[in-house]
Amino acid sequence: MYTWHPNTLCWSFSSSREFERCRRAYFFWRFWGQDPRSSYRIYKLRQLTTLPALRGEVVHTVIADALRMAKSGEIMDLDAAKDRVTEELRRRFIESAKRMWEKPNRPVGKKMYEFTSLAEHYYGEEDAKDKAREARQIAWKCLENLMGSELWSELCSSDPSNWVEIEEEQYHSFDLEGIQVHSRIDFAHTNGTPTIIDWKTGEPSEDDHRQLLVYALYAGARWEWDPLGTTLSAVYLHPEVHIDSFTPTADDLRGAEEMIKESFARMLEVEPTYGPADREQFPFSENPRLCAWCNYREICVGAKR
Repeated sequence: MYTWHPNTLCWSFSSSREFERCRRAYFFWRFWGQDPRSSYRIYKLRQLTTLPALRGEVVHTVIADALRMAKSGEIMDLDAAKDRVTEELRRRFIESAKRMWEKPNRPVGKKMYEFTSLAEHYYGEEDAKDKAREARQIAWKCLENLMGSELWSELCSSDPSNWVEIEEEQYHSFDLEGIQVHSRIDFAHTNGTPTIIDWKTGEPSEDDHRQLLVYALYAGARWEWDPLGTTLSAVYLHPEVHIDSFTPTADDLRGAEEMIKESFARMLEVEPTYGPADREQFPFSENPRLCAWCNYREICVGAKR
């Protein structure tokens, strides 16, 4: 008889953020499959995304494709980039509207996770089409701002042999005192000072610097870069280009390492040694505003308080 088990516990910035934001949502995300009576229902909610998140994903994909083209000597102009955004958003919006993630609607051999499922559709929001148009306009503006910037001109005219990473689909990891830390960098190069760039399509967050410090640790482990000599740049693309760059200090890096270890320890405390996880060890968020946007509000009694 098949017994479901969660993946080996690893640390990533996204999983730690989910854990701290709402432990119950983290429970659904991590332990979705432990009860076969509810696993399908939880899994389909786990696959939901939102139009703002989809917008950011599409912008990142188009930027990565444009950089790969530039690396091979081709140029993706702004009109082509905007067309790519329009095409991708439309395709995925239609997938969701037609509920192609459901088994009766998807091609034979395809999996649920291969199709987009928008929370705006799933929960029947009446303004989904308006939100999709807004997402397209913001995505267009992000690309207009970036491709018209001095930064983009400098990157595209730099030596591509020194581009060490352009966003990849899979996550890489490094070991921090026995903790497997997963990370995925948007762009990194060694033209001049070794530099890591994180594209941002939303508002600045207090987490942005901490995330970049984790990337510096990753670069030190993967490429043997000196983190103290690495430029870390959050590049905000909307409503205009704003670059927040810094070089970490030794205290910054020690703080990032301690943050990872302390966060992992809190996650490990409620990780079951054997058998299923205890849902009651994962309390609801005290912030009801989070419940209004949570993927799991259909099944979570916390959202109905």
